[in-house]
Formats: sequence, structure tokens, C-alpha cells
Amino acid sequence: MSKLSQDNDMKILVIGAGVSGLTTAICLREAGFSVVIVADRFAPDLTSVVAGALWEWPPAVCGRHGTPRSLERSKQWCMTAYNKFKEIHAEFGSQETGVYLRDVYFYFKDVLENRPADLRKMNELKDKVDGFERGLQIVPETIDLSFQGGIKDAFKHMAPMANTDVYMKWLLQYVQDIGCQIIQEKITVNVVQNEQELLRRFNARAIVNCAGLGSIATTGDTSMYPLRGALVRVKNQAGVVTDAHCISHEESSSDEQDIIFIVPRGDDLVVLGGLAQQDQWSTDLSLEVPMIRQMYDGCLQFLQELRQLPLDEKEPVRTGLRPFTEENVCVERVPNTRIFYNYGHGGAGVTLSWGCSQEIVQLVQEMIREEVNPSAFFNHKIDTNKKTIFVLHDMLPSKTDFRHIQSGNRNLVLLCSRRGLSKVVPSQYQHLDLVQIVEPYNLQNLLHTYQQIKADYGLLDDNCRIVTNDEYSVLLAAQLREALNLAGDRPMMIRQFTDKNYLKSALKNSLIRVPKHLIFDQNQYRKEPVSYLKFVVQELGNDIFVKPVTGAGSEKTKRIHTIDELKGWCDSNVDSDEEFEFNEFIRGQLYNTSVVMKNGQPCYFAACKHYRPNDEFLYGHPIGNIVVREEEPEFHKLRQFSSDTLQSLEHGYPKNGVLNIDFFLQEGSEEPILMEVAARTPGGLVSKMFYTYQGVRLNELHLQLQIGDSPDIILKDRNEWKYSAYSIHPKQDGVVTAIEKPILESDVEVSWQIYLGERLKASQSMRDVAIAILLSHHDFSTLQRDYEVANSTSFYKTKNDFLEKAEALFATVTA
Repeated sequence: MSKLSQDNDMKILVIGAGVSGLTTAICLREAGFSVVIVADRFAPDLTSVVAGALWEWPPAVCGRHGTPRSLERSKQWCMTAYNKFKEIHAEFGSQETGVYLRDVYFYFKDVLENRPADLRKMNELKDKVDGFERGLQIVPETIDLSFQGGIKDAFKHMAPMANTDVYMKWLLQYVQDIGCQIIQEKITVNVVQNEQELLRRFNARAIVNCAGLGSIATTGDTSMYPLRGALVRVKNQAGVVTDAHCISHEESSSDEQDIIFIVPRGDDLVVLGGLAQQDQWSTDLSLEVPMIRQMYDGCLQFLQELRQLPLDEKEPVRTGLRPFTEENVCVERVPNTRIFYNYGHGGAGVTLSWGCSQEIVQLVQEMIREEVNPSAFFNHKIDTNKKTIFVLHDMLPSKTDFRHIQSGNRNLVLLCSRRGLSKVVPSQYQHLDLVQIVEPYNLQNLLHTYQQIKADYGLLDDNCRIVTNDEYSVLLAAQLREALNLAGDRPMMIRQFTDKNYLKSALKNSLIRVPKHLIFDQNQYRKEPVSYLKFVVQELGNDIFVKPVTGAGSEKTKRIHTIDELKGWCDSNVDSDEEFEFNEFIRGQLYNTSVVMKNGQPCYFAACKHYRPNDEFLYGHPIGNIVVREEEPEFHKLRQFSSDTLQSLEHGYPKNGVLNIDFFLQEGSEEPILMEVAARTPGGLVSKMFYTYQGVRLNELHLQLQIGDSPDIILKDRNEWKYSAYSIHPKQDGVVTAIEKPILESDVEVSWQIYLGERLKASQSMRDVAIAILLSHHDFSTLQRDYEVANSTSFYKTKNDFLEKAEALFATVTA
């Protein structure tokens, strides 16, 4: 290993003590940094210990590793690791480190010339690895060449492989021997939002997040998911299995278990695998599970030597959850921060560990050089000759895929709060030319930041646009345009889409019905509380819905059904700085519609039906939406009412962009009652739902139309339409003890925003989502049935701390 450099006393905080965390700590320490590792778990209680730990050229046998950018970088990372493992083996030996250098055989059911991806993979690696050979003549005699239809081709090479029980223990000891500090603590806060506090608390200059699936909480990366794997463990008596043997997953196969993965684990064990199950969280697997038995039997059939080997009676099956993301491995610096990400390695954590860790060191060193000499690292990605698009973002999870906004003729600049940056999936950084955190996030600071960027890069106002798809930034964007005299909608028009009372006043001379309403008069309540309460009830009735005038996401809303409840609410809010509105409580079916405006003309209309009103989410209930088909009678009524509403707005409406409308069809009369109009795309997964349904990307369309593009709206062929719906589930108080994958007849896409062992607080807003489920099916009746199930089933369990303490106390007493 490298000699320690002592020329740098800067401390780096590393979160996580899996294989990525420990190798990152070693590389940083050997580069001269002081390192503190903070983790709640250490070997053997880690996913890294479960890993097959066979070095592989990507994509891995048990992985799903196909995103081009990540795949190309992984090839460099894995070669760094290949050479590092050879170095470790030479310097320390197998017995101490658990690292072995052995042959691995890869088998194929057709000649590689008929399998372009596998042929390309072989050609890429054959000159980089030791001991490469190809052909059926290399196959050991005990291999069943007729297995699963026949083996037609094969190659082998030397590959490092690790006994993870020994290797992880050695890594942990090594980081201590070279002077890394270790603290056992669970960090679950979002590192971007809490950067300064974490740096101060640990006296650190930078943070490296290596939290695996825990990154769901620490980074807010909603693209993460578990890919469950399992290994059957057998005793390698007399060392009869000396090499590794693999057959990759067939991409055309829907079978979760068609992999052969046989790897000698040190001298005494062989691990047998083949399981790759997306979104499965339970680790309670045994040989009694049919799929595990099938996996085991397949390996026995393939390699005859295994049939004589007994199971490891202490631990016959070991299960773990590989941390994947939609865009694969995340090795990034968070723009304009001292935060670095190193997670999402899936089934290739050991293979990629040293390469990813070395890149983190390079990124940290680059950050330090940048701080010493900022002018040398001035961002030259901004081209003065191009149009510059400033995208504002503050509160909501960013659902825009900027790869569809990115263009060779424009610069993309993200102006965001720190909280807003934490809502951007890290794989999107590559599509942004500049990211600037604006704190506090307000008009004055946004103006200052814009002017500073304009001066730094010599931009012209005429060549700049301000756009947003964040509900909390819509008015700010309009105010910024007005202050700078830039093209786009102005505050007078936009205010009716952000201020509920202003919207009602804008419709007061129209035929559009809105709920009866009153603004909470705090002064009047202080003077004459009894008469004021009577007045409110006389005007609106006993059933009242309270909401902030400028709020969003159903925050601070409340249903009130008695005068005593009304009094309690008024007493609690009489000194609030926020303005509230009392509404009559409307019963009926809630709908949402989206109207795409292009040059003042509607060019796309879509509608969906709510399962429950949004505020039910804050009462602990799942909520969702399902598409309203064009052939359904209410579809045309919804479109007409949406059109009438827009035409009735006193101050007009944006002529380019998406308008989002919520209204009830009242119970009994079916009369439409408008609740809200928003100058943005719909919330939740509605935009994704309509992309699945008809192929329309509402989020990206909204920004393109604000920018001044004129995108064509092209629907899928009618026979390709898939009816769609979604369900989102709120967080519950307690520690997450179990998570279940939704198994439905419809196609299911899940976004996990919780993980096993996480401590949750009950949702306070629509942003506090635990699980989001997108459903789709060509048959609408099937979709409807599954939609009902999704909205009436709890897919995770929590246990409150006081129950855990009570159980522990009871166990102590009874003992």
C-alpha cells in the first residue's frame, strides 16, 4: 500500500463503513488527509459482507449496469481495482486480507459473434487481464456443456476475488492502523441541506457520502432501489472447487433467477448465487424458498464437484440488498458544495471500490486547488453566444429530466436554494452548465446572483430567460423577469395562480363557481371571538376547510367540523404571520386537468381522477390519481370547464406552458367547483403518468415552452397507449421494520423514499412521501383493480421507539 503523506492536515468526513466507505477513507488518508469515518454499522453487519466479491469487467453478471456514462467510467474504475488487488495480494497475502487471485470462467449459450454485447465486453478486457483464453477447449471436464440448452462458447482469465468476512475485517483494521478516526453513529439527515452543520460538528473540510441504500435519506436520491441477492454457502471440502464459474443474466429473460455464479470464498467455502430481484427488501430467505432452491440446484447441475459438498450448517444462505440507482454508480461532487457522492455500486461494490475511491480523492484535491486559485477553475462552460436559461428551484423534488432540455444552442443554469439542490437527482448534474446556491432564497438574492453571473460571463439580458417548474418559485420567477425586464409572464398575471384569494377575486365576475370563503380576520377574532365564530359558521356552515392563502402541498390545511374545533384552530393561529382562508367544505369527486398552451392555443389536454383529496395524505392515507380516458363521459365536461375557467380569468393566463387545474364535481349535482389553477405542471407522479399513457413529457414541455421553444407534441400510436395511475404513501412515525414490494397484475414502478431501519416522522406535507408507485396496464379494468389495491394497502411497517423500549424492558424483567 502507499506510504502516508503528512503534508495535509485537512479532515474529511466519510459517511458509511462498507467497502466503498473504507476504501475511500484509505485513499484519502494515503493522499495525506485526516479522515473521520462515521457509520452506524460495521462488518460483519453490512451488505458488503454479503457480496459475491468477484472482480468483473462491467457490466457484472449479477448487475444491471447499462447507462453509457456510468458504464464507461466503470471500466476505468475496475482496472484501478484489478491492479490494486494484485498489489494487496502481493504485499499482504491471502490469509491476512482474504484477497485471492484465481481463474474465472464465463460461459455463453451461443457463440460470442452472435452476442455483440458479450463479444464487445470480451474484446475490451482480453488484453487488460492476466491469463486470458477463449474456446470450449478450456472448459473443465466436469462442466455440463448441455446445461440449459447447451454451452456454445467460453472464456477465462485471472480475477481477484475476496473472502468478504476476512477482507472487510482487514479493511476496518487497516483504516485504524493508518490513523483514521471511527465514530459509530447513524447519520440520516440530508447532507446537502445540513452541510455546514456536519462540517462544523466533525471539524471537516469536506463530506463524502458512501452510505449505500442509506443514501435514500442522506442524499434524497429517489432513483435508488435495492436489488436483492442471495448466496448459498457450501463447504469446500478438500478444496475441490478452485476456480469461479459464471453465466450472465439473459436480458431477454423475465426470470429473476437464470444466473450461474460459483465463487470459491477463501479456501473453506464456495458461494453459489444467481439472484437479482429488484425492489425486494426482505432478507429472510432460506433453502425452503423455491427460487433459492432453484438457484442452488442449477449450480449443482452445472458443476459436478459441488454435488459432494455439504451446506454450511451455521449459515447456509446469506442475503443482501445491492444499492442501485436508475443511472447506476454515483461518483460526483455536488455542485458548489464540499460534498462528494460515492454510492449506487449495485453488485459491483468490491470491483469498483478502489477506482471510485481514487476518483473521489482527485475530486477533493481539485476542490482544494479551486479554493486556493478560483480563477484557474472558472467555469467556461457558459458560452456567451448562446441563449442562457436560468431555472429556479426551491422546494419540490425536481422531476425534470434536463437531458431533454439541454441543447447545443443554450446554457442551462440552475439557481436554487440549498434545499432545492438536495431535491435534484445527482445524475442530472451532468446536464447543467452551472449551479448556483442562493441563500436566503428570495427575490433580492436571486437578482444579485443573476447580475453577478451576467457580469462574470458577459451575458446579455436579451439572450436570457427565467423559467421554473417549482410551485414555490413561480411568482419569484415572474418578479425576477419584471425586475430585469426579461421576456415572460409578469407577477400581475401569475399572482392569481399562487394566491388563492386573488384567484377567487379574478373570477368574481364570471360564471365559474368557487367555494364560499372568508379570509381569517385575526383582529376581529381578538376583539369579539364568540360573535366572529358565529359569523364564520353562518357564512360557511359547520364543515369548514382551512388552508393558507399562498400555501402549497396541502401544508397547514385542516378540516373543521364543529365550532369547538374552529375555536381551537383560531386560538392557535390568531398571532400567525401567515394569511389563512376559510372555505366551505366541498363533497364530491376531485379531478385534476392539465392544459398545454402553445402560442395562446391549447394543444394538449389530459385529465385524471383523485382517489382521495390531497389533504387525506396528512391524515395518514395513501392518495393517488388515475387517468380519465377520452371516451369517458366526464372527460369532455372536464375539458370544457377547464377551458371556461381559463377564459374567465380576469388577468389572462400564460400563452406558453402548462396550466394545472383542480376542481370538484360536487356530490349530487355534479356541478364543477374550482379549487385551484396553477401555472405549472401537476404534482405527484401525474406528469410521469401521462408520459406512460400517451408519451407526453409535461415537465419538459413546460420549461421548453417558457424558454421560447416550439416543441411538437406527438402522441404515441393509439395501440401503444398504456392506461396509468399512481399512488403515494405518507410517512408514519417510527422505525421502518419491513418493506414490501407491490405485487400487482399491472406493471409497477416504485420510487423508494424510505429504507429499512430508518426512523421516520409522520408526513407534514405532500413532500414527505414514503413510497410512490406508478401503475400501468393496457387493460383499464385491470388497472382500476390494482389502483384500488395500491391505495388501500400498506407496503411498509414501522415500530415506535416506546414499543421497542417496552419490549426490551419486558424481556429484561422476564429474564
